[in-house]
Amino acid sequence: MVSLVLAACAAGEALTEGAKPALDLSEKGKTSGDGDNTGFSRSVAARYAGGMPPAEIMQDLVSQGFSCDEANAYCTRAVMDGVCADAWNVDFSDNGEASGTLVRRCMGAEVDEE
Repeated sequence: MVSLVLAACAAGEALTEGAKPALDLSEKGKTSGDGDNTGFSRSVAARYAGGMPPAEIMQDLVSQGFSCDEANAYCTRAVMDGVCADAWNVDFSDNGEASGTLVRRCMGAEVDEE
């Protein structure tokens, strides 16, 4: 029984070894600020560190529900929450580096941010 548990643990370690950190899509955006100091922005930096080509990053983002515009070098994922939308954005610099922002945009409604 113990050897079975140890074998399962070893198999689990092998599957996750070298895996990229997950994107943090857990928080909601703020209606103020530029959205660059969030768990999402930090997770984008961690996941895509190491110089992956933008096309490869975009392919990864599309597999996670993002829509990408290769010509304008960005990807976005928006989720409606009432009259507001939380938008997770990944932009690419001229040298291909990915950066993430999370913003909340509301349509004509006052939002109470606690």
